[in-house]
Amino acid sequence: MRLSRAVGAAVLALATCAGASAVVTADAAATPTSQAPGGEATTAAPPGTWPPELALHAAGTGVLLRNTYSGEPTYWQSTTDGHQVTPDCGIGDVRLGDEVACQGPTGLKIRDLASGSIESVALKQGQASLQALSPAQVLVASAGADGRYSLRLLGRAAQAGKDVTVTLPDGLNSFFIAGSDARGALVDYWDDQRVHRLGLVDYATATMKRLPRTSTLSENPADYRIGLGARWIAVADDGHAVTLVSRDDLAVTRALTLDVDPAEMLPVGDWLLAHGRGSGDRAVKAYPVTGGASRPVLDGVDGKLLLGTDGSAYALSTLGGSPRWAVNQVLGEDRGALRVREAAAVPARPANRSSLAFAQGDLSSLHTDLGAYVLGYRTSVRGPVSVSQTPQWRCDDSAGDRYCSKVGGAAGAPVATGDGRIVAIGAGETTGALTVYVRETRPGGAYRTVPLAYGMHDHYILGASGRYLLLRGKENGTERLWVVDIDAGRTLDLKPAAPASLWGAELWQPEGDKGVVTATDLRTGKVTRRVDLGSGCRPYELQVNGGWFYSTCSAQGAGAVAYHLPSGKRIPLSFAEELPAVQLGDGYLVQQRDQGLTLYNLRSGTAVKEHETAQYPSPTGYRRGWVVDAFGGRLAYLDREDALHVVGVTGATSPIAVIDQDLPTTLDARSAGGRQARWWLSKPAASWNLVLRNKATGLSTLVRSGGEARGVIDLTWDGKDQAGRAVSNGTYEWTLTVVPADGHGSRLKATGPVKVAGTGRPGGSRRP
Repeated sequence: MRLSRAVGAAVLALATCAGASAVVTADAAATPTSQAPGGEATTAAPPGTWPPELALHAAGTGVLLRNTYSGEPTYWQSTTDGHQVTPDCGIGDVRLGDEVACQGPTGLKIRDLASGSIESVALKQGQASLQALSPAQVLVASAGADGRYSLRLLGRAAQAGKDVTVTLPDGLNSFFIAGSDARGALVDYWDDQRVHRLGLVDYATATMKRLPRTSTLSENPADYRIGLGARWIAVADDGHAVTLVSRDDLAVTRALTLDVDPAEMLPVGDWLLAHGRGSGDRAVKAYPVTGGASRPVLDGVDGKLLLGTDGSAYALSTLGGSPRWAVNQVLGEDRGALRVREAAAVPARPANRSSLAFAQGDLSSLHTDLGAYVLGYRTSVRGPVSVSQTPQWRCDDSAGDRYCSKVGGAAGAPVATGDGRIVAIGAGETTGALTVYVRETRPGGAYRTVPLAYGMHDHYILGASGRYLLLRGKENGTERLWVVDIDAGRTLDLKPAAPASLWGAELWQPEGDKGVVTATDLRTGKVTRRVDLGSGCRPYELQVNGGWFYSTCSAQGAGAVAYHLPSGKRIPLSFAEELPAVQLGDGYLVQQRDQGLTLYNLRSGTAVKEHETAQYPSPTGYRRGWVVDAFGGRLAYLDREDALHVVGVTGATSPIAVIDQDLPTTLDARSAGGRQARWWLSKPAASWNLVLRNKATGLSTLVRSGGEARGVIDLTWDGKDQAGRAVSNGTYEWTLTVVPADGHGSRLKATGPVKVAGTGRPGGSRRP
C-alpha cells in the first residue's frame, strides 16, 4: 500500500516437458504477460483514514508534494485544474510558490512549474550556498576568511547583473533561514558576541534588521518555535507565551498566551494559527492577534503549516469532521475574517492489508488503519475469475466485535477452515493462555473460542480443514504437533509426529523412512490408508490436498516431488538450494521467491511454470501476503499497493468429494431446530439434494435440497420431506447427490444407513 510504487507486471512461463517425470527448474525463462493464463482479477484496497504519505513543500497557484515513503515521485499540482508536473530536480534546494530552484556547479536553474519557463542564474566562485528565492532575486551566502558569512542578492532575469550585498547589523558567525517569502527572509543567527538573534532581510532595501529580543527568544534554538507570516512574525519559547512582531515595524509587538504549548505557528492575516506538541493534539486553532477566544480551523495536520505566496496558510489536513485528507488553505480576509477551503485533492492512502485467509472461494483480509477490521470478499468458483469489489461481510473491533482483529490475524496468521469460518491463535482475554478464536465468515457471524492447555507456547496453525486444526508449537520447551476439534472444543488425544498434513477428517504422517505415508481417521483414531510416494526417504515436508501430495527429503528441498494418487504419477520438482515456501493446491504448487511467486501447474502430469508475479509484499510471507485456496480454488496475493489479486489455474480440478461427515445413527425429528447432520466438501457445490430410501418399503423421498454450498452442507431437519409431509419412522439408506460448482468432474453420490425416529408416523407405511 504505497502511493509511490507501481504494481510490478506479472510474468508468465509455459514449459513443455515430456513424460510424467519431466523436471522444470524454478528459474526457467518466463514470458511477461499482463494476465495469468487461468485468469486474474483484482480489487483495490479501500481508502484509509491515515494521513497520506505526502509532504507539502510549496504553495502558489499549485502545490508541490513529495512522497515521504520513498521520496518519489515529487509532483506539482495545479489548484485550478488539477494537472500535474514532475520537476526534474525534485523539491529543489529552495522554493517559492510555483518556482523550484536547483543549484549546480556553475549556477542555478529556476523552473516555474506553472508556466514551464526555465531561467538560469550564474554563480561566482564562493557564492555556493543558495538560501532563498524572490521573484526578482536569489539570496546566496558565502563564507569569508574570518569565518563570518555574508549575504548577497543576485538579480534574476528582470534584474540581471544587479547584484547587491545585504547590509547586516551584526556579524554572522552561524545562521540558517527560518522562513522566507517574496518580500524577505527570516534569519536565525549567532552574532560576534555569540548572542542568539533573529533578523529579517528586506529584499527591497537589501538590509537585515534585528528583531527585538523578547522573553520568548531562547538561547537554545531547539527550545523555541518561529513562524513567518505576511504581516506578523511569531516567536514562542518553551511554554504557552507567544510574541508577535509586525513585519512593517519591528518595534511593534503583541503578546499572546495560548491554551496549548505550540509545536508550530503561522500568522495569517490578523490571526495566529497553532497546534500543540502532542501527537494527539494536531488540531489547528486560530487565535486573534488582538486577543480573545480561539476558533477551530483544521481537524488535524500532517506535516508543517506552510506560507503561500498569497499570504495564506496551506496544510495537509482533514477538515469539518471528515476523514478525507486534502491540501487545505486558510485565508485571512478583510476586516479580520478567516476562511478555510480545500485547495487541492490528494490521493487517499489505502488501508494496510495483510493476513489473508482463503477457502472455497471466500477470501478475507485484515485491514489496519486508525483501527483494525476484517473484510470478506467472494470470488467466482465457475467461469472467468472474478472477485467482489465490495466486501460481502465486515467485522470491526470498534463496532463491538471484540474478537475481530484477533481472529483476523492481529495476533497470528488466520486460516480459513473451508466450511465458512476463519480461525487464529492468540492470548486469552482473562487467563492469557493460548486460545483458538473462531468466526463465521458472514455478516453478523458468530464467534467462539477454544482455550488450549497451559504449557503450550510458540504455536501456529499448520492447517485447517472443517472442524479440525493442526497446530505446531512447543509444550514445556519441546516442539510437537496437536490436533484440535473446534466443534467439540477440545484437543484430540493424539500425538502426531512431524511432518504431518490435514485433509478433511484424515491426518497424514510418515510411516518409516522409505516414503510411505499413512492416513489416520480423526473420528476413530484408526489408520485407514497407506500411500507409497516413491521417494525412498522419510518426508521432511509433507502436504496433502485430496489426491495430491507434495514432499521433500531435506530442508534444502532435495527429492522435492509431487505425487498424484489417482493416476500414480510422480512429478519431480527442482528448486533452489535453499527451499522457499511452497504451498500445494488442487493440482498446482505455488512457490515463494525473493521478490515474487511462481505457480506450477501439475494437472497435465508434468510441472508447468504457468504464472509468475513480479512482486508481492515479501516481508509478510505466506498467509500474510499470499495464500492458496486448497479447496479446488486459486491463488490470492497482495501487491505493493495492497491491491488484492486472485489468480486462476488452467485445467480441471479434482472431482468433488465428501472429506468429512458428522451424521448420527438416528435422525430424530424431536430435535427439530438443531443441526442434524453435516457433510464437508472438497470444493464448492452448485446444488445438492438428500434422498432417503426406506429399506422396508423401497420407497424414496426427497428430504431436502439446496443451491450453492461452499464447503459444507448442513441438515436441519424437522422429520418432514421437501413437500412438508412427515417421513415414516424406520431404517433408511440416505443418498447425498452434489453437483460441483466449477463443472469439473461428475456428480458426487454418497450413501449410508440411518434410522429415522420421532416423526409421529409409524414405520412400515407405504407412503414415506
